[in-house]
Amino acid sequence: MIRSVPLLLSAGVTALALATALPAHARNETFMLPVQDAVHKQRTRDIVGDLTLRFGSASAPVPASPEIVRADVVAEGIGSTGGDDPRQPHYGRITDEQRCVHAFQEALAKLVVAAREANAGAIVGIVSEYKGGQMIADGRLFECHAGAVRSYVWLRAQLVRAAPSALALPPASGFAELADVDALPLSDAGKERYRRFLTLPSPRAFVVFEDGHWYTTWKDPEAMTKALDYCARLGKRCWLYAADDRVVWNADVNKRIGFAAQLRRGEAPATPVSSAEEQRQ
Repeated sequence: MIRSVPLLLSAGVTALALATALPAHARNETFMLPVQDAVHKQRTRDIVGDLTLRFGSASAPVPASPEIVRADVVAEGIGSTGGDDPRQPHYGRITDEQRCVHAFQEALAKLVVAAREANAGAIVGIVSEYKGGQMIADGRLFECHAGAVRSYVWLRAQLVRAAPSALALPPASGFAELADVDALPLSDAGKERYRRFLTLPSPRAFVVFEDGHWYTTWKDPEAMTKALDYCARLGKRCWLYAADDRVVWNADVNKRIGFAAQLRRGEAPATPVSSAEEQRQ
C-alpha cells in the first residue's frame, strides 16, 4: 500500500516564491540641482556655442512678440551610467548628480539643435518642467529623476531671433500700444524716427529727451542702459519711452524711467553682440 506524504515547503523557499511573484518597484529618486553649476561645465559651453541662454520664465518675451521663432519647445534629456562608454574613467562609478547633469546637458543640446534649425539667436524662458508637471519658474534649479541606471530631465523654452536684454524689461505702462506712433510726445520728425525704430532688431531702446530730441540703441543686450547713460553723459534729462516690444513711458513724470540705476533689479548675465546707435542733435 502506498501512503500519501504531504509536501512541506521550507519558509525560505516560500518567501523566495512570493518575492518572485511580486512586482519589483523601480527606483525613482528626485533631485533638485543648481542650473548654474551645470551651465558652467565645459561640455555645456561646448554644446551651447555662440547661442545666448536665458533661464527663468521671466526672461521670455510677451506671447505675441515678433521676436519669437518658436513659442514652446520641450526637450527630454537622458543621462546614463558612465555615458555608456567603458573607456570613460567614471564608467560604472558615476553619481546620481553627475548623471543628472548629463541629462540636463542632453536636454539642452536638443534645444540648441532646435534653435539652429530655426535660425534663432537665443534660447529664452528656459525652465525645468519634468513631464509637464511642476514648473520651476525662476530658472535657478532643475528637477532630475534618477532611476537605477538612467536619469531624466525635461526642459521647456522659447526660441527668439536675437539675444534678449541683459536686464529684465520694465513692465508695459499701458500708456500706449507699441505701434501707436501718434501717442509719442515728439514732433513729426521724431515720430518718423520712431517708425524706423519699430523695424529695428531687439534688444532695442528708444528714449525721449526733455527738450524734444530722441536717441535709440538696438541689437545690444544693454540697449536700455546705454541709451540712458548717453543722456547722463550729455547732462540732459531723458526718459525711456519703449524697450523691445513694449511702451514703458508714463504720463506721470515721477513714474518714468530716467536713469540706468532704476533698471538694475533682476539683472542677468549678458552675451555681448554687435551694437548700433543713432542720435539726433
